[in-house]
Amino acid sequence: MPYHALFSALSPYRKTLLRVLAAGVVLVFVYQFVGLSQRIDWRQFAASLARPGNGWKLALVLLLMPLNWALEARKWHLLLDAFVRWPFRRVWRATLAGVSLSAATPNRIGEIGGRLLVAERGEWTAVTAASLLGSLCQWVAFLLLAWPALVYTLAALPGVLDGIPLWILLPAGPLLLLIVYVGGKPLIRWLLDVVERQFGRDMDVLRAALPNVTLSLLLRSSVYASVRFVVYCTQLYLLLWFFGLPLPFISGLAGIAAIYLVQAGLPLPPGLNLVTRTELGLLLWSVDAEGAVAVLAAYTALFGVNVLLPALPGYWLIVRKTKIA
Repeated sequence: MPYHALFSALSPYRKTLLRVLAAGVVLVFVYQFVGLSQRIDWRQFAASLARPGNGWKLALVLLLMPLNWALEARKWHLLLDAFVRWPFRRVWRATLAGVSLSAATPNRIGEIGGRLLVAERGEWTAVTAASLLGSLCQWVAFLLLAWPALVYTLAALPGVLDGIPLWILLPAGPLLLLIVYVGGKPLIRWLLDVVERQFGRDMDVLRAALPNVTLSLLLRSSVYASVRFVVYCTQLYLLLWFFGLPLPFISGLAGIAAIYLVQAGLPLPPGLNLVTRTELGLLLWSVDAEGAVAVLAAYTALFGVNVLLPALPGYWLIVRKTKIA
Protein backbone atom coordinates (compact mmCIF):
# COMPACT_ATOMS: atom_id res chain seq x y z
CA MET A 1 0.00 0.00 0.00
CA PRO A 2 1.46 3.43 -0.94
CA TYR A 3 2.45 5.68 1.93
CA HIS A 4 -0.23 8.31 1.30
CA ALA A 5 -2.95 5.65 1.00
CA LEU A 6 -1.86 4.07 4.28
CA PHE A 7 -1.91 7.48 6.01
CA SER A 8 -5.42 8.19 4.68
CA ALA A 9 -6.64 4.81 5.91
CA LEU A 10 -5.29 5.46 9.41
CA SER A 11 -6.49 9.08 9.65
CA PRO A 12 -9.83 8.22 11.36
CA TYR A 13 -7.87 6.45 14.11
CA ARG A 14 -5.27 9.21 14.59
CA LYS A 15 -6.42 10.22 18.08
CA THR A 16 -6.50 6.60 19.27
CA LEU A 17 -3.07 5.87 17.80
CA LEU A 18 -1.58 8.94 19.49
CA ARG A 19 -3.00 7.86 22.83
CA VAL A 20 -1.63 4.34 22.39
CA LEU A 21 1.74 5.86 21.51
CA ALA A 22 1.66 8.08 24.61
CA ALA A 23 0.83 5.12 26.84
CA GLY A 24 3.58 3.08 25.18
CA VAL A 25 6.33 5.63 25.70
CA VAL A 26 5.32 6.14 29.34
CA LEU A 27 5.50 2.38 29.93
CA VAL A 28 8.92 2.29 28.27
CA PHE A 29 10.08 5.10 30.54
CA VAL A 30 8.90 3.19 33.64
CA TYR A 31 10.67 0.05 32.39
CA GLN A 32 13.89 1.98 31.72
CA PHE A 33 13.71 3.73 35.09
CA VAL A 34 13.16 0.49 37.00
CA GLY A 35 16.04 -1.16 35.13
CA LEU A 36 18.26 1.83 35.86
CA SER A 37 17.46 1.75 39.59
CA GLN A 38 18.28 -1.96 39.72
CA ARG A 39 21.65 -1.54 37.98
CA ILE A 40 22.93 1.24 40.22
CA ASP A 41 24.67 0.25 43.44
CA TRP A 42 22.95 2.84 45.65
CA ARG A 43 25.24 2.13 48.58
CA GLN A 44 28.29 2.93 46.46
CA PHE A 45 26.51 5.97 45.01
CA ALA A 46 25.88 7.33 48.51
CA ALA A 47 29.49 6.61 49.50
CA SER A 48 30.79 8.40 46.38
CA LEU A 49 28.54 11.38 47.04
CA ALA A 50 29.75 11.59 50.65
CA ARG A 51 33.42 11.40 49.67
CA PRO A 52 35.06 14.78 50.46
CA GLY A 53 35.51 16.99 47.40
CA ASN A 54 33.55 14.63 45.15
CA GLY A 55 30.14 16.29 44.85
CA TRP A 56 31.23 18.92 42.32
CA LYS A 57 31.85 16.22 39.70
CA LEU A 58 28.24 15.03 39.82
CA ALA A 59 26.98 18.63 39.91
CA LEU A 60 29.00 19.47 36.78
CA VAL A 61 27.67 16.39 34.98
CA LEU A 62 24.10 17.52 35.74
CA LEU A 63 24.84 21.07 34.58
CA LEU A 64 26.29 19.79 31.30
CA MET A 65 23.10 17.84 30.47
CA PRO A 66 21.04 20.88 29.31
CA LEU A 67 24.10 22.14 27.41
CA ASN A 68 24.30 18.78 25.65
CA TRP A 69 20.72 19.03 24.38
CA ALA A 70 20.91 22.76 23.69
CA LEU A 71 23.81 22.02 21.33
CA GLU A 72 21.76 19.28 19.65
CA ALA A 73 18.78 21.62 19.29
CA ARG A 74 20.93 24.40 17.85
CA LYS A 75 22.57 22.00 15.38
CA TRP A 76 19.20 20.74 14.20
CA HIS A 77 17.78 24.29 14.06
CA LEU A 78 20.48 25.34 11.61
CA LEU A 79 19.76 22.36 9.36
CA LEU A 80 15.97 22.71 9.61
CA ASP A 81 16.21 26.35 8.46
CA ALA A 82 17.35 25.07 5.06
CA PHE A 83 13.89 23.51 4.58
CA VAL A 84 11.38 25.26 6.86
CA ARG A 85 11.48 28.13 9.37
CA TRP A 86 10.79 27.28 13.00
CA PRO A 87 11.33 29.41 16.12
CA PHE A 88 13.89 27.96 18.51
CA ARG A 89 11.21 27.35 21.15
CA ARG A 90 9.47 24.91 18.83
CA VAL A 91 12.78 23.29 17.92
CA TRP A 92 13.51 22.79 21.63
CA ARG A 93 10.11 21.13 22.18
CA ALA A 94 10.66 18.84 19.21
CA THR A 95 14.14 17.92 20.47
CA LEU A 96 12.75 16.88 23.87
CA ALA A 97 9.93 14.91 22.24
CA GLY A 98 12.57 13.14 20.15
CA VAL A 99 14.54 12.22 23.27
CA SER A 100 11.47 10.53 24.75
CA LEU A 101 11.00 8.15 21.81
CA SER A 102 14.71 7.62 21.20
CA ALA A 103 15.06 6.20 24.72
CA ALA A 104 13.52 2.95 23.49
CA THR A 105 14.79 2.60 19.92
CA PRO A 106 18.03 1.37 18.30
CA ASN A 107 20.64 4.05 17.67
CA ARG A 108 18.12 6.76 18.60
CA ILE A 109 16.08 6.34 15.38
CA GLY A 110 12.92 7.12 17.38
CA GLU A 111 14.24 10.67 17.67
CA ILE A 112 12.75 11.47 14.26
CA GLY A 113 9.36 10.08 15.26
CA GLY A 114 9.27 12.22 18.37
CA ARG A 115 10.09 15.34 16.39
CA LEU A 116 7.38 14.55 13.86
CA LEU A 117 4.80 14.69 16.65
CA VAL A 118 5.54 18.41 17.05
CA ALA A 119 5.45 19.06 13.28
CA GLU A 120 2.50 19.52 10.95
CA ARG A 121 1.97 16.87 8.32
CA GLY A 122 3.27 19.14 5.55
CA GLU A 123 6.52 19.60 7.51
CA TRP A 124 7.29 15.90 8.01
CA THR A 125 9.57 15.64 5.00
CA ALA A 126 11.61 18.68 6.07
CA VAL A 127 11.87 17.46 9.69
CA THR A 128 13.00 14.01 8.57
CA ALA A 129 15.57 15.42 6.13
CA ALA A 130 17.02 17.83 8.71
CA SER A 131 17.23 15.03 11.29
CA LEU A 132 19.06 12.75 8.88
CA LEU A 133 21.49 15.55 8.05
CA GLY A 134 21.97 16.05 11.80
CA SER A 135 22.96 12.39 12.14
CA LEU A 136 25.41 12.88 9.28
CA CYS A 137 26.96 15.87 11.08
CA GLN A 138 27.27 13.78 14.23
CA TRP A 139 29.28 11.25 12.23
CA VAL A 140 31.52 14.09 11.09
CA ALA A 141 32.32 14.60 14.78
CA PHE A 142 32.92 10.87 15.23
CA LEU A 143 35.30 10.64 12.27
CA LEU A 144 37.20 13.82 13.15
CA LEU A 145 37.45 13.20 16.92
CA ALA A 146 36.59 9.60 17.76
CA TRP A 147 38.47 7.97 14.87
CA PRO A 148 41.88 9.40 15.89
CA ALA A 149 40.98 8.49 19.50
CA LEU A 150 40.29 4.90 18.42
CA VAL A 151 43.60 4.68 16.55
CA TYR A 152 45.45 6.18 19.54
CA THR A 153 43.75 3.76 21.93
CA LEU A 154 44.43 0.67 19.79
CA ALA A 155 48.06 1.73 19.25
CA ALA A 156 48.54 1.77 23.02
CA LEU A 157 47.38 -1.86 23.32
CA PRO A 158 50.17 -4.42 22.93
CA GLY A 159 50.11 -6.45 19.72
CA VAL A 160 47.07 -4.75 18.15
CA LEU A 161 48.56 -2.35 15.59
CA ASP A 162 52.13 -3.61 15.60
CA GLY A 163 53.78 -2.91 12.26
CA ILE A 164 50.98 -0.65 10.98
CA PRO A 165 52.10 2.99 10.62
CA LEU A 166 49.70 5.41 12.29
CA TRP A 167 50.05 7.90 9.43
CA ILE A 168 48.15 5.42 7.24
CA LEU A 169 45.23 4.99 9.65
CA LEU A 170 44.79 8.52 11.03
CA PRO A 171 43.75 10.20 7.71
CA ALA A 172 41.12 7.52 6.98
CA GLY A 173 38.33 9.36 8.80
CA PRO A 174 38.85 12.78 7.16
CA LEU A 175 39.36 11.07 3.79
CA LEU A 176 35.99 9.33 4.10
CA LEU A 177 34.38 12.71 4.86
CA LEU A 178 35.93 14.18 1.71
CA ILE A 179 34.56 11.31 -0.41
CA VAL A 180 31.08 11.78 1.05
CA TYR A 181 31.21 15.53 0.38
CA VAL A 182 32.28 15.08 -3.27
CA GLY A 183 29.58 12.50 -4.00
CA GLY A 184 27.03 13.64 -1.45
CA LYS A 185 24.57 15.75 -3.44
CA PRO A 186 24.35 13.37 -6.45
CA LEU A 187 23.66 10.57 -3.96
CA ILE A 188 20.97 12.64 -2.21
CA ARG A 189 19.28 13.42 -5.54
CA TRP A 190 19.29 9.71 -6.39
CA LEU A 191 17.76 8.86 -2.99
CA LEU A 192 15.04 11.47 -3.50
CA ASP A 193 14.15 9.87 -6.85
CA VAL A 194 13.99 6.42 -5.22
CA VAL A 195 11.73 7.63 -2.38
CA GLU A 196 9.45 9.40 -4.85
CA ARG A 197 9.09 6.27 -7.01
CA GLN A 198 8.74 3.73 -4.21
CA PHE A 199 6.59 5.63 -1.71
CA GLY A 200 4.73 8.11 -3.90
CA ARG A 201 6.02 11.08 -1.91
CA ASP A 202 6.51 14.45 -3.61
CA MET A 203 10.19 15.36 -3.13
CA ASP A 204 10.07 18.71 -4.95
CA VAL A 205 10.28 20.65 -1.67
CA LEU A 206 13.53 18.91 -0.75
CA ARG A 207 14.94 19.27 -4.25
CA ALA A 208 14.24 23.00 -4.13
CA ALA A 209 15.88 23.28 -0.70
CA LEU A 210 18.95 21.22 -1.60
CA PRO A 211 20.98 24.28 -2.77
CA ASN A 212 20.50 25.70 0.75
CA VAL A 213 22.42 22.74 2.21
CA THR A 214 25.83 24.30 1.70
CA LEU A 215 29.24 23.21 2.91
CA SER A 216 29.25 26.20 5.27
CA LEU A 217 25.96 25.05 6.83
CA LEU A 218 27.21 21.49 7.30
CA LEU A 219 30.47 22.72 8.81
CA ARG A 220 28.69 24.98 11.31
CA SER A 221 26.35 22.16 12.29
CA SER A 222 29.30 19.78 12.59
CA VAL A 223 30.98 22.19 15.01
CA TYR A 224 27.95 21.96 17.29
CA ALA A 225 28.01 18.17 16.93
CA SER A 226 31.71 18.05 17.80
CA VAL A 227 31.31 20.25 20.89
CA ARG A 228 28.39 18.06 21.98
CA PHE A 229 30.54 14.94 21.64
CA VAL A 230 33.24 16.54 23.79
CA VAL A 231 30.58 17.36 26.40
CA TYR A 232 29.47 13.71 26.45
CA CYS A 233 33.04 12.42 26.86
CA THR A 234 33.66 14.94 29.64
CA GLN A 235 30.49 13.86 31.48
CA LEU A 236 31.49 10.20 31.41
CA TYR A 237 35.06 10.98 32.44
CA LEU A 238 33.75 12.92 35.45
CA LEU A 239 31.35 10.12 36.42
CA LEU A 240 34.10 7.49 36.26
CA TRP A 241 36.14 9.74 38.53
CA PHE A 242 33.14 10.31 40.79
CA PHE A 243 32.62 6.54 41.25
CA GLY A 244 36.28 5.89 42.02
CA LEU A 245 38.00 5.26 38.69
CA PRO A 246 40.24 8.26 37.92
CA LEU A 247 41.63 7.62 34.44
CA PRO A 248 44.57 9.51 32.89
CA PHE A 249 43.16 12.60 31.20
CA ILE A 250 44.27 12.06 27.56
CA SER A 251 44.08 8.27 27.35
CA GLY A 252 40.87 8.24 29.40
CA LEU A 253 39.03 10.64 27.09
CA ALA A 254 40.45 8.85 24.05
CA GLY A 255 39.18 5.51 25.35
CA ILE A 256 35.72 6.94 26.01
CA ALA A 257 35.54 8.39 22.48
CA ALA A 258 36.82 5.13 20.95
CA ILE A 259 34.20 3.06 22.77
CA TYR A 260 31.44 5.40 21.60
CA LEU A 261 32.59 5.13 17.98
CA VAL A 262 32.63 1.33 18.08
CA GLN A 263 29.21 1.16 19.71
CA ALA A 264 27.69 3.81 17.39
CA GLY A 265 28.06 1.44 14.46
CA LEU A 266 25.94 -1.25 16.15
CA PRO A 267 22.13 -0.93 15.75
CA LEU A 268 21.21 -1.76 19.35
CA PRO A 269 18.43 -0.44 21.61
CA PRO A 270 19.57 1.86 24.45
CA GLY A 271 19.57 -0.89 27.08
CA LEU A 272 21.93 -3.06 25.03
CA ASN A 273 23.95 0.02 24.04
CA LEU A 274 24.54 0.61 27.75
CA VAL A 275 25.65 -2.99 28.26
CA THR A 276 27.91 -2.86 25.18
CA ARG A 277 29.67 0.33 26.27
CA THR A 278 30.12 -1.05 29.78
CA GLU A 279 31.62 -4.32 28.53
CA LEU A 280 33.96 -2.45 26.17
CA GLY A 281 35.05 -0.22 29.05
CA LEU A 282 35.80 -3.23 31.25
CA LEU A 283 37.80 -4.81 28.43
CA LEU A 284 39.74 -1.65 27.58
CA TRP A 285 40.60 -0.45 31.09
CA SER A 286 41.24 -3.93 32.57
CA VAL A 287 39.89 -2.85 35.95
CA ASP A 288 39.52 -4.88 39.14
CA ALA A 289 36.18 -5.71 40.78
CA GLU A 290 35.86 -2.28 42.37
CA GLY A 291 36.71 -0.58 39.09
CA ALA A 292 34.17 -2.75 37.27
CA VAL A 293 31.46 -1.47 39.62
CA ALA A 294 32.60 2.10 38.88
CA VAL A 295 32.40 1.55 35.11
CA LEU A 296 28.89 0.08 35.32
CA ALA A 297 27.73 2.83 37.68
CA ALA A 298 29.17 5.62 35.49
CA TYR A 299 27.57 4.41 32.25
CA THR A 300 24.26 3.74 33.99
CA ALA A 301 24.23 7.14 35.68
CA LEU A 302 25.04 8.92 32.41
CA PHE A 303 22.16 7.15 30.67
CA GLY A 304 19.87 8.38 33.43
CA VAL A 305 21.17 11.94 33.29
CA ASN A 306 21.37 12.40 29.52
CA VAL A 307 18.39 10.33 28.35
CA LEU A 308 15.84 9.61 31.08
CA LEU A 309 15.87 13.03 32.77
CA PRO A 310 15.33 15.08 29.57
CA ALA A 311 12.83 12.46 28.37
CA LEU A 312 10.45 13.41 31.20
CA PRO A 313 9.31 16.73 29.64
CA GLY A 314 9.34 14.96 26.27
CA TYR A 315 6.79 12.42 27.52
CA TRP A 316 4.67 15.29 28.84
CA LEU A 317 4.72 16.91 25.40
CA ILE A 318 3.57 13.67 23.77
CA VAL A 319 0.73 13.19 26.28
CA ARG A 320 -0.28 16.84 25.82
CA LYS A 321 -0.29 16.31 22.06
CA THR A 322 -2.76 13.44 22.42
CA LYS A 323 -5.11 15.64 24.46
CA ILE A 324 -5.02 18.41 21.85
CA ALA A 325 -5.46 16.01 18.89
